Amino acid sequence: MMMKRIVFFALLGTGAAVLGGCPIYPEGRDHRVCLDGDCYQCPDPYYSSSCTGWTCNSGLDCPSGYSCGSDRRCHLGDAPPPPPSGTTCAKPADCGAGQVCGADNKCHPGDCSSFGCPSSFVCKVSGGAASCVPTGQPGTPSQCRSDRDCATPAGAKCLSGSCVAPADQCADATQCSNGAQCVQGACTPSCNDTKPCPTGYGCDTAKGVCTNNPTVCTTSAQCPGGNVCVDEHCVAPCGPGGTCGAGLVCIDGGCTPDEKPVFTCSQEGVQDACQQGSVCLRRSCYIACDADAGSEACKAADTFNVCKPVTTASGSYSVCGSNDNLGTECDPTQNKMCASPLVCIDGFCK
Repeated sequence: MMMKRIVFFALLGTGAAVLGGCPIYPEGRDHRVCLDGDCYQCPDPYYSSSCTGWTCNSGLDCPSGYSCGSDRRCHLGDAPPPPPSGTTCAKPADCGAGQVCGADNKCHPGDCSSFGCPSSFVCKVSGGAASCVPTGQPGTPSQCRSDRDCATPAGAKCLSGSCVAPADQCADATQCSNGAQCVQGACTPSCNDTKPCPTGYGCDTAKGVCTNNPTVCTTSAQCPGGNVCVDEHCVAPCGPGGTCGAGLVCIDGGCTPDEKPVFTCSQEGVQDACQQGSVCLRRSCYIACDADAGSEACKAADTFNVCKPVTTASGSYSVCGSNDNLGTECDPTQNKMCASPLVCIDGFCK
């Protein structure tokens, strides 16, 4: 009897040593088990010999008898073949082992050192191997966390984790996506009674923009509900592969508003890359109009159906806009700011 007890406790001690680095209770529906000193994640609701579904090809290999498939999951026996080269992709996980999702959103044999990475990913070399990692995720830390980190050039702002010079900041909402407004040079989500702000941001109802901060933080430990602290805001964590919702970008593990503008042209005051009949102003394309035509001048210009005079550093132009955009009271790119407490929103002091 004494010998049986000794054997039992010896086996129990061995099991504890093997599982010491891994939790033996489920997190949601996921389980982690320890094999050969490494932690593996198994989505099976109960422990069993079936390991299909374990994550692989990201620092973890499959257990014996399993192969890593193009979906980066372990499959019993031989893994399914990778997608053919040239398959459309949006993220690295869409391509198979030995392939890369390139900057052209196609799967290629090789790595990102030759083909680049899709949008929201950057090519990082670690341990002699090149791979695509989410922008702003650990391994690609943001250059800045607030405007205070951007000392030069004068007027630079921290937009989506990068210091952006005044000339590269937005001047108008037409340079922002997903219905955002241009606030002090940064594309900022708009809001109202039926349109809430992203997690971690509060609505300034008087101005209709998400510039309030309901919970100021310095560390993620101060954020409730599993949120993470990014730029002093408690925001929702990024999804698998650094994914976030529309209008958001993954920075330092959290989903924050994408504050960078989108420019369509570069040569001020001419057609440049714009369609015929349009002119490049503030590095964006606007339909030119004749103010003498009155209300008919911009009749076919969708919501931007008001012919407005706009003055920039290169001169004055008449283009189609609306009563809420293309203001000339302020322009961060020209260092034309509003007197406090007013802020510059889409060219107007509000």
